[in-house]
Amino acid sequence: GGYRLARYALHSSRFDLRSANDVTVEGNQYVSREEVLNALGLPVSGASSGGVNTFRVSLDAMRKRVESIAWVRSATLARAYPHRLVVRIVERDPIAFVNVGGAVKLVDADGVLLEKPEKGTFAFPVIGGLDAAGNASDRRARLAIFQSFMSQMSEVAASSGWLVSEVDLADADDVKAVLVQGRDTLLVHFGHQSFAERFRDFL
Repeated sequence: GGYRLARYALHSSRFDLRSANDVTVEGNQYVSREEVLNALGLPVSGASSGGVNTFRVSLDAMRKRVESIAWVRSATLARAYPHRLVVRIVERDPIAFVNVGGAVKLVDADGVLLEKPEKGTFAFPVIGGLDAAGNASDRRARLAIFQSFMSQMSEVAASSGWLVSEVDLADADDVKAVLVQGRDTLLVHFGHQSFAERFRDFL
C-alpha cells in the first residue's frame, strides 16, 4: 500500500505544478511576483509545457534560487495539497543611499547594494566612503557605526531643524556628516562615538 501511494504521489498529474496560478507568494513588498516566478523557472502567465511534480522538486534548491534575488533576505517554501507551492519572503531593509560609481543605490545593514524599486519612497542620507572598506566584514562594521550615528542623531536632531544629508564613513574613527538647515550647509566631524553629545556641543 505504501509503494502504491508513493508511486501515485510521484507520477500522478494531480500533483503537477503547471502554472503561475499554482504558486502563492507572501511577504513581498518590493520583490515582484514575476521575479519570484522567473527564479523558480515558471512562466509568469499561462501553463508550462510540462508540469513538474511537487514531490520531485527540491524545495532547498528552489529556496536558493529565490534567495538569489537581491532584495530577498531569506525565503521559505512549502508544498500545499495537491499541487500548490507557497513561497514566503523576508525582504531586506535598506538603511541608506550609497553612491557607487556615480550611480545612487540603496544599501542594507549587511552592505548589500539594492536597486531602488519602482514602488517605494525612501528618505535616507547618502553614504560615502564605503569603497574604502576592504571587505564585507569591514563594510558591515562601518554600516553599524552609521546606524548608531543615525539612532543617536534622531533623538536630538528632530527638534533642532538640522537634517543629515550625507555621511562619510571613509574614516571609521571620524564620522563626517553634512548637516543642512534652510540654506545653511555644514560639514561636521563627529569622531567615532558619543554622537548625540557632540551634536549638542555643535548646537
